[in-house]
Amino acid sequence: MKTVVIGAGIAGLTAVHTLKKAGVDVVCFERDDVPGGRVVSARRDGFIMDVGAQFFFKNYQTCYALADELGIGNQKSQWTFRVGFPDRGGWRPVVATTNPREIVQTFAETMYFLQGTSIPFKARLQAMGVVPTLASRSRDLDFIDFDQALDLDHETLADFVIRKGGRELLEYLFQSVASTMTLEQPEKMSAAYGLGLLVNMIGGLTTFQHGIGTITERLAERNAACIRYGTKVEKIVIEDGKVKGVEVGGALVEADVVIPAITATRLLKMAPGLPETIRQPLEKVTYSACCHVIFALPGPLLPEGWYALSTPRMLKALVSGYTNNAVKSPYYAPSKCTQISCFTYDHYAHALNEQSDEEVKRALIKDLQRFMPHMPDEPLFTEIRRWREAVCLAPTGMLTAMARMKKQHYRDVKGLYLAGEYLNMPSVESAAKSGSVAAQAALSARN
Repeated sequence: MKTVVIGAGIAGLTAVHTLKKAGVDVVCFERDDVPGGRVVSARRDGFIMDVGAQFFFKNYQTCYALADELGIGNQKSQWTFRVGFPDRGGWRPVVATTNPREIVQTFAETMYFLQGTSIPFKARLQAMGVVPTLASRSRDLDFIDFDQALDLDHETLADFVIRKGGRELLEYLFQSVASTMTLEQPEKMSAAYGLGLLVNMIGGLTTFQHGIGTITERLAERNAACIRYGTKVEKIVIEDGKVKGVEVGGALVEADVVIPAITATRLLKMAPGLPETIRQPLEKVTYSACCHVIFALPGPLLPEGWYALSTPRMLKALVSGYTNNAVKSPYYAPSKCTQISCFTYDHYAHALNEQSDEEVKRALIKDLQRFMPHMPDEPLFTEIRRWREAVCLAPTGMLTAMARMKKQHYRDVKGLYLAGEYLNMPSVESAAKSGSVAAQAALSARN
């Protein structure tokens, strides 16, 4: 069984790894010169920078099983999720460490959080209409097994919060959390997805001591002989309901199995022969954008131990939030140094992605200085990564369409097995799981 995997992100690498262990003849074509996709770390002057995805949630079973298999399971690093929220002209820290499945504790902690900030009393009252739903539905909001949450897929997160709580709760809390996690506004994602992110985030965050990209780097090293870097697949060739192979450099590379582990938008352009049963669900998938700016600083910027500042849209900041990645592990920054990530979002991200590096740098320094006046005019260095497709958003109806497609039409094209975070409730775990599922499906068909 000759197999082609398209893309060496975590979904593609997981598929390659699974197939190679089964003795399959597999080749992975990656258009970039490095592996990882959006799960990638960069290194510069003693700093480790997670330039794409920032963390794993604690329930990422597929990712952690892979880490154990690759010998890096003991390198996980967890840190305190201490975030500063606006408070009467300053900032008040909030720590989110509760277990979402402990209903009473979740409710109590959330009420304590709301009471301890400048969030208006009206918003605190409104929270009482939303928190019980979060607690009672937490088991339904699983990234992989999300069928029980599909009743929440036909309403936006913004509409849900307003209906259950109110506008003040949306603006003072839910918008900020949703935009920080997805780099878009809560009006552009389903309630199922937004609430799923929230309850899983409360459970805690982890990374690897030497960067989140450690897992994709190790997967790529283990399967290096199978990966062709700097190789762009131009087309997936489908004839008579069956894959024939892929076009690379104008030539056909024949294959019995093709696993496209790429974004849904790229797949739609690459596979003109897709049937409508697959094409229509894919057309529902959307992505946020981000111009991710990282400043390396010689000293502290945020108060000691703080991971982030949350900037609700009412502040009109260019970013959904700032994070101090030096707190993730001792290896992320040299001693006494700080690494600040600025996550631009919504229309700000689209605009900044078209500007020069110097324009972006100056705009973000000026924005930071509004909230942190001691931000220096010149950092040690600035790293800029432009993501035109940053986070899969799961707009209303997408999860329902994907659930139906996976159950009824996943194998409508013989030899084609999709992989990508959009197949589940979007997350790094969903991407890794989809790669494993695609590979296992191909192996089962062979047998």
